[in-house]
Amino acid sequence: MMNKKSFLILALVALLALPTAAMAAAEFSLGGYIKLDAFWDSTQEGKNMNAALLRNNDLNFHHGRLKFTSQSSRFNFTIKGPKLWGAQTTGFIEIDFDSAEEGLAAAGAARGVGATASNSYTPRLRHAFFRFDWPETELLLGQYFTFVSQWFPELAQDGPFQLTGTPTARMPMIKLTQRFLGMWQVGLMVGEANAINNNRTYSANDHSGGESTEAPQVQGQVQFAKDLYGKAAWYGKPTPFTAQINFGWQRGIFADGPRDLRTSGQNNFVAVVNPQTRQTYRDPWVVMGVLFIPVIPTSSANLAGTASLQTSWWIGQGVEAFGWSAFNSQVFRFSGQRADGARFFNVDLLSRYGGQIQGQYYFSNQWFLTAAYGMSKAFNVGFGETSGAAALAGINDQKKNAFQADVVNYHHELALCLWYRPITAFKFGLQYAYARTNYFQNVGNAANNAINKTNLGEAHRVEFVGLFFF
Repeated sequence: MMNKKSFLILALVALLALPTAAMAAAEFSLGGYIKLDAFWDSTQEGKNMNAALLRNNDLNFHHGRLKFTSQSSRFNFTIKGPKLWGAQTTGFIEIDFDSAEEGLAAAGAARGVGATASNSYTPRLRHAFFRFDWPETELLLGQYFTFVSQWFPELAQDGPFQLTGTPTARMPMIKLTQRFLGMWQVGLMVGEANAINNNRTYSANDHSGGESTEAPQVQGQVQFAKDLYGKAAWYGKPTPFTAQINFGWQRGIFADGPRDLRTSGQNNFVAVVNPQTRQTYRDPWVVMGVLFIPVIPTSSANLAGTASLQTSWWIGQGVEAFGWSAFNSQVFRFSGQRADGARFFNVDLLSRYGGQIQGQYYFSNQWFLTAAYGMSKAFNVGFGETSGAAALAGINDQKKNAFQADVVNYHHELALCLWYRPITAFKFGLQYAYARTNYFQNVGNAANNAINKTNLGEAHRVEFVGLFFF
């Protein structure tokens, strides 16, 4: 007869054996890289160069700085699970330390100012998903890149061209892709609706994303990919000619209430104190076309002497909802006036277009060069209907549009990066980049707002990165 002590020992052994039995059905592998990032900036631009530049007359930020960081290092787990419903199951979790660039507030946080080497970087969940893979069908559930976030340039900074060409947006989603005829793929994604303002909270009445919305974000894709005449490298992988059309849509709510539409120092857009805005539904949307072209192709794994061209161009409104950052998408358009003089404005979404182009040439299998350019531009703003704050006194000047904050008209970046990858485990890059932001408003410096006005911010960067992959 089993005594109490023997029973407890047997029960403990059984409990310890349960996880072992469960893990026997799965295979685990660790991956990721360690990254050192060192750069000199002519101004306080963010580590990822994904913030609009402050104007050149802002002396607090427009001076050189040198920065070293390893916070972009990341690691991941891949879990190969058992087969289910005829599909191979896989799980993936990835973490980095980019949750907040330095954990600081205000403008300094956006530009990575003020950190010390002892500061702890905050872990961030980049990806967490599981998927089912059939021969021509894939079903993914979890957090991963969206369809419009697949073709960012191979540059030294993380999340390159997030303002212009391709964002690095991730969201919890359900995504289904179907391949057919060996060259076509269609996909549909339904996920969490993102906030339109991208961390610029102007009003408690802005319910443009997350749990405040009544509809999810929806994205779709149609892709053609075929080896027509050879392949060229995309992130070191031989890739055939590829063409894509991607689209995205979501719905946001802007509730009614007074808003202060004044902007300090502006001279282009109207300043209005506490006008009324009506509750409206607005639909951010984007359409993106992508091409990857092997210019000097290869028919083997040897990349020496090959060249490629990749380009992505997009158009949409409220594009922060899809991962493009640092833009104020809210435009307030005059819609009427009460007898007591109070004015009403409808909330509209700023329309933008932009894109990127990357050329890449492999001198050898170890040395290669990336040249890339990206831009973004606002349009259909109604600029001709706007005027300065001084013109508000006249009744004929009531029908004006307004911004609630400083607004980017266009932004672009040019980058040139020389890469050296002696073996698969190591990769080194040396890059020069130039970025430029043009605002709608001209603003003076802090000493005297009436003089030295400009709408231009510029930045130069020299950057070195070293990566160890494992």
